[in-house]
Amino acid sequence: MKRISFIFLAVAAALALHSCKQVPEYYTTRVPIFRVLPPEGATDNTVTIDGKAQSVNFTVLSTEEWRAEVSGPEAFTLPLQTGGVGKTTVSMLAASNESGAVRTGKVSFYLGNELKYEFNVSQEEQFPYLDVQPADVAVGADGDVFTVTVDTNQSSWSYDLGDAKSWISESARTDNSVSFTVPENTTGSRRMAEIRFYAVEAPELMGYVTVNQAIPAVPPTDYILDVVFNDDRSATDKSSLGMTVDNSRLDADVAVKYSEKFGRYVAQFTNEKIARSGLTSGYYMIPYKTTDVFAQKLADGFSYELVFCCYNDATATQVKPFSSTQAGGTGMCFRAKTGEINFECHVGGSWKELYSGILPVKNQYYHVIGTWDKANGMCNLYVDGQLTATVNATGDFKFMDTSVDARWFGIGADPSGNDNGEASFYGEVVIARLYDNPMRAEEVKALYKLVK
Repeated sequence: MKRISFIFLAVAAALALHSCKQVPEYYTTRVPIFRVLPPEGATDNTVTIDGKAQSVNFTVLSTEEWRAEVSGPEAFTLPLQTGGVGKTTVSMLAASNESGAVRTGKVSFYLGNELKYEFNVSQEEQFPYLDVQPADVAVGADGDVFTVTVDTNQSSWSYDLGDAKSWISESARTDNSVSFTVPENTTGSRRMAEIRFYAVEAPELMGYVTVNQAIPAVPPTDYILDVVFNDDRSATDKSSLGMTVDNSRLDADVAVKYSEKFGRYVAQFTNEKIARSGLTSGYYMIPYKTTDVFAQKLADGFSYELVFCCYNDATATQVKPFSSTQAGGTGMCFRAKTGEINFECHVGGSWKELYSGILPVKNQYYHVIGTWDKANGMCNLYVDGQLTATVNATGDFKFMDTSVDARWFGIGADPSGNDNGEASFYGEVVIARLYDNPMRAEEVKALYKLVK
């Protein structure tokens, strides 16, 4: 019994040794990979193309050297005829088929000397054509320039603007394109035009481009605060809420003047020492409570508007022309580190700071819009109609507070913790408004056009 077991083990070992000797030869015998993928839409190794001049692209995947060749009319050429390992695009060039009949050819691919793939290429007769792109153009209310590309086998082409020639004009032209200028839409309604392109010698060849210009945005008027300055230095709120504007803290450093530029009285804050604190006078106050409709509207999202100019060049000092920011709240200030225009909003437990990168220049007017969109969790800052900063701002709005539980918006200064004024402003405030809803960019631009 032991002898039989020994013989069995010896035979098994010999077989195993023989098997191991075969492993290297088995794994080193490699089958080459060679695949050719035709253009999309090819069927049964046949590629059908239209009569225009074009490239017909094949994709070669190979682990060995290969070659390709084309046969047929001289209009079919193959610039790349050999290749190696990897992925390669082989483009057969087909000239425009003006022969008056369908023409055919073949593209063949070889691995070594062995033919592996062969594709029949059939090119249809080229008839007269004229194509234009894009077919549809959308233009904003502010106007724009757009370009149309014309592809044709005709010697010359033109276009007809029709009634749109009163507001669309050519600005540049090449052999195969034309650019048009569309001015600002001041009509108050949407504009639409259809431009007809045609071949001069074959006018039945036509292409159309439809142009739509947006209707100008209407400046919003959903005011929850609209402060108007009066010739007697007082100020009143003209919004539907009729908020109280407390004029009791005015002093000799507050004046008004009539501005021909804006057609209204503007407030002047004339004390040259900026960023004063502990102020019991020198500013306007608009008091509110968190239970007021005014506050509830702020808490749901809002827009802030300020038009101002400084009587001093920008300095790295925090100054607040129109704000309500004490341990919470919102408003615009000049950033303490840089002096740039900055919009602040306390949302979701922290300050959201929107730095514009714009340093106000002495005696120059600026239009500022700050928005908080609660539904979408975003704050935006616009200066002179342009978006300059945006931040995520999800969560609830936190109102300002003081040691005596008072809340107010200040014009000319910001509320301090002990209910005085601070961060005093030196310059003019033209417009100080709050709106019930966050504005769209188009609405911001519409408001800027009213003041620029």
